[in-house]
This record gives sequence, structure tokens and C-alpha cells, in this order.
Amino acid sequence: MPRGPRIDFPGAIHHVYARGIEKRNIFLDDIDRDSFLHRVGANLSRWGMICPAWSLMPNHFHLLLQSDTGSLPSFMRCLLTGYSKHFNERHKRVGHLFQNRYKSPIVDRSRYFLDVVKYIHLNPLRSGIVRSVAELEKYPWTGHGKIIHGGPPEWQDMSLLRAEYHDVNDGSRWISDYRDHIQKPSPDGSAMEEKASVRNLSVMEDDLPAISSGPYEIFSETLLRLSISHGVSVDDVIGGSRKYQAVQVRRDILRTCRSELAVPVVQLAHWLGMKENAAAYLLKSGREVAAK
Repeated sequence: MPRGPRIDFPGAIHHVYARGIEKRNIFLDDIDRDSFLHRVGANLSRWGMICPAWSLMPNHFHLLLQSDTGSLPSFMRCLLTGYSKHFNERHKRVGHLFQNRYKSPIVDRSRYFLDVVKYIHLNPLRSGIVRSVAELEKYPWTGHGKIIHGGPPEWQDMSLLRAEYHDVNDGSRWISDYRDHIQKPSPDGSAMEEKASVRNLSVMEDDLPAISSGPYEIFSETLLRLSISHGVSVDDVIGGSRKYQAVQVRRDILRTCRSELAVPVVQLAHWLGMKENAAAYLLKSGREVAAK
């Protein structure tokens, strides 16, 4: 089964994360980490993207990314290919550096944007690399210290965070609110933001981004909405899962989009990562079930 397309569109916010193959370290020293961050900055400007939050861990990384042009795949291809080449040449190794495809769930700004920022920046504390929030503020390999004290990296963008804290005058009052949020425990004593962002999630109820009305955007909204209602992850739906619920979502998406869009089955099948004959069979079987 071919891999399905990623859900991406202008203005989408993604929590992007990837880890080393076989959980091996992808950063062996500060030279590696500096190289990766340099490449992030260079590609942000190249592809017109912004990054308000980030964290480098020994065997994985987290980036919170937004693009006005929907160019996340191009950004990530350049970033991961360039860094993998650097790492392999520097450490005299060959082969893949990263395990499988990177994950890039969409983050709904109105629902859990701030919790994903918190999750990303608390990774070193949660893993024991630093021992306290105070120590985290001095730790150079997340965006948390930049928010609190300024400094590098220059490419880290604060505009989305300021907007979330209603700081329209580009002041610094919002930083205190951000610090309070970082230090505040989750209401249920668990990491809500972890549930929301790291478990290759089913998208949460009402987490539908505002999107335009082109055919692919309508398909994307339908995919998100029906995944939510069936409690199935988007990756399962477009990733070829044979679970009953994932198959049902594909059938419902095909039926809905065929009735609402002037798009051929072959195109819908491509967007769903399916073969045309498999999509046609799902549509036919769905009509037969409905007729009974």
C-alpha cells in the first residue's frame, strides 16, 4: 500500500518530531546540535516558515512549525537530508539516520497550542537531562531559554506565542504568563499535552483548523472530521491500516467527497493512499450496504 499524503495547507501548525533509527542518538555532541539548528534556521527562511518552539533530545527532536505556503514536506526533506549527510560524513557512518517518516500532527491553535509548546520545552526536564525549571531556563537545546532570557537562535519566532497571550504591543508581560503555564501542573496530574501531541494522535474533538475551500482542503477537512467522529488517527486512515474503523472512515470519506466534490475516484484514492480499484470497491460496497 503506498504511503498517503500528509495533511498540510497554508497556515497549518504542525508538531513535528522524529527519532533516530533503532532509537539511536542523532546528536552526539554540540557540533551536531549546532549544525541541526543552523539548518533549521536556513530552511525556515528558505521555505517561509516560522518555529515558536523546539527541543533537541539525544535520539529525537521536536519542532513546532507553521507555514503560510503549506511547504512542510519541502522544509523537512531539506532539513533531514542535509543533516543526515552531515552526520554520516562527520561520524563516518552510512545508512538511514532517522526511523521511518517524521510525524507531523496538526495542532489546533484554539485548543492545545500552548500545551504542545509546554510539552516540547519540558522534554529535557521530563527525561531528567535537567533537574528543575530553573535549570531548564539555562539549558541551550530548547526554545524555552530564548523565550525567558532572549539570545539565540535568532530564527525562533515569538509572534504566535505573544498572540496567544494577547500581547498586541510586543511587550514582555506575556513572558510571565508563559512561565506560569510551564510551571503549572496539568489539571488531572498527567501530561495532557503528551496525550495531545506525541502519541500519533487521533485528532481531538473540535480540533478543525480554518481552511480554504479548494478540493484538497475540503478533502482534508472531511478526513479530519470523520477521523475524529470515529476515534481513528489520521495516520491510520491514510496509512493503509486494515482496522475496521479505519476502513469505515475511508468509505465515508469517499462517499462524502464524491457527493460534494467534482473530483474523480482516482484522485480521491491518491489522496487516501489507496489504489483506484480498492477505492471503487469501498464505494460500491458502501452503496450496497446502504441499499439494504
